[in-house]
Order: sequence, then C-alpha cells, then structure tokens
Amino acid sequence: MSDAWRCFVAVSLGDELRAALSSSVETWQARDDLAGLRWSDPASWHLTLAFLGDVDAASVNEVTGALKTVAAGHQPMTLATGGLGGFPSAGRARVAWYGVEDQGNRLRRLADEVGVAVDLEPDRPFNGHVTLGRARGAAIDLRAWVRGGDPPDGRLALERIELMRSHVGRGPAHYETLASVPLGRSAS
Repeated sequence: MSDAWRCFVAVSLGDELRAALSSSVETWQARDDLAGLRWSDPASWHLTLAFLGDVDAASVNEVTGALKTVAAGHQPMTLATGGLGGFPSAGRARVAWYGVEDQGNRLRRLADEVGVAVDLEPDRPFNGHVTLGRARGAAIDLRAWVRGGDPPDGRLALERIELMRSHVGRGPAHYETLASVPLGRSAS
C-alpha cells in the first residue's frame, strides 16, 4: 500500500518581505471589520504555483524531475508585491490575500508550465498571491480593508521553486519542503 501525500509547488517569501507583511497583519488583526478572519501563521506564508493534491510518496522523485525540467527554462526573477484582495470577491470574501505583480506574465508562464509538467488540469486562471487569512464562518466584506489597508510594498525574489508537503489535521496545517529546485541553468 502506498502513502498519498498532500502536495503543492510554491515559492517561499524572503525574510524581509515576511517581516514587513507580518507587521502589517499585526495592525490589521486589531480591526473590527476583520474580526471574522482566522489569520495564517506567518511562517506558513508562501505563493502557490500549483496545488497537486494527493501525490503517491513513491512518485516524489518523478515530480521533482519534472520540476527541474521546468525550472531550467526559467531565469530567476524579482516581482513587486503589494495590494490586497479577497476570494471570491472583496465584498464576499472567504480568503484574504496579499498580491504579487506579474508584469510580463513571467510568473503565470512558470505556474502554467509547472501545471503541465505535473499533469494538472487548469481549473481557474492563475492569480499570484499570498493567503493571509480565511473567513471563520460566513464570508466577510473586505472592501474597506482592500481600499485602505496600507499593505507593504515589497519584492519577492523568485530564485527557486519548492515541492511542499502539507500536513493537515488538528490545528493549522504545517508544511514540509520535499525538494527545492533552483531556476535557471543550475537547475539541471
């Protein structure tokens, strides 16, 4: 019998961006209009390129090989960050997020190629973001926060992609890095 691991491909946030964002979240947690959010642990923040779902533990090396092939075709990039939003909409949000700009669609192309390499069927257009929190119950209205939340402007240095395993159960999910694959020539 094989083990199935809940996996995703992600980009880690740098320490500077994580610290700036964490400081902002501490301020936002005091807002009455955001009391309906359960905030994510800053240590778990990442940008998801592709959610793989259950992956057979025996195929992790094969998935890693596919990621190496994709990564070799992409150079490291630095992306501007900033902006706030909610899914499915700011007015009826279940998820509160922090945005990543994708001028030239380089991040989207990387995410699309990762999806193809691991045989994912695209279920929605890619939207680069960091999930900051989720609604505790009913959807909440984030429009005032989106307009005036004053998010930190930052930079996301994308130098590698990571195959992550999500451990879920009691309490918040925690993540384990299974493979870290650099972008560019050194990925081969």
